[in-house]
Amino acid sequence: MSCTKKTEINNDNSVRLEISLESDLSRSTSASSLPVGSEIGIFIVESVNMEAIYDGEEEKYRNIRVVRTIDGWRMDQDVILKSFPGKVVAYYPYEEGLTDMYIPLNSEKDRTFLFGQGETEVSESSPKVLIRMQSPFTIARFWLKQSAPGSSVFATELRLRNFDPHFSLCTRGHVNLASQSINSILSSPHVSVIDDQGYIWFTDKYKHVDFFVFPCRMRTAEIIFEARIDDRYYQYVIPPATWIPGMVNEYYLTFNN
Repeated sequence: MSCTKKTEINNDNSVRLEISLESDLSRSTSASSLPVGSEIGIFIVESVNMEAIYDGEEEKYRNIRVVRTIDGWRMDQDVILKSFPGKVVAYYPYEEGLTDMYIPLNSEKDRTFLFGQGETEVSESSPKVLIRMQSPFTIARFWLKQSAPGSSVFATELRLRNFDPHFSLCTRGHVNLASQSINSILSSPHVSVIDDQGYIWFTDKYKHVDFFVFPCRMRTAEIIFEARIDDRYYQYVIPPATWIPGMVNEYYLTFNN
């Protein structure tokens, strides 16, 4: 006995994934402040082996676009969860065509990048997940001013650089969404900040400049901050420090006349 009539599967009673997004308030960038229209990408992976896509379905659970709307986060497609658990990993901003959870980054160009994972596992019985996002970069922030009241100074370049032979300062690397790891892969000779007009003007009021770099741990004289004034470089040696991801490391410096 056989049957040729096809029966459509009714997913009305199936359990669909629901997500919300936050970031640690101590971090430098808050995912909760992403405006309406922002797009993130999510991968759903196995909870034990996060290198493997959930349920083995390569397309269905890989790089799903999720858009922030007035009512919350909306996925491009319904994700039907199974009885076994999975984990959700995410990144921002969304990149169409991305299939790998290994994402190369340049800290000078990808400053808005965020990544994270769900705080709980998801499954048919637990479809809601909160994803906590963070920045993979650290910010070195220098507050600068001229010492004499009413005076000013013109710097034609500000830069961070490695002090040879050290290589703590890095601007190239990658994030692995599966392992939630941050890895710097290329030491950078220096990172420069220069104004569109060709100079940066400082008065007797503090003004800051930011350098986005990969996290690092340094001893004395591994990284140097330099200001170029009248074709001379004035240096400040960064003391021993650990620059961790998502945090702002502040330094207050004064030009003495």
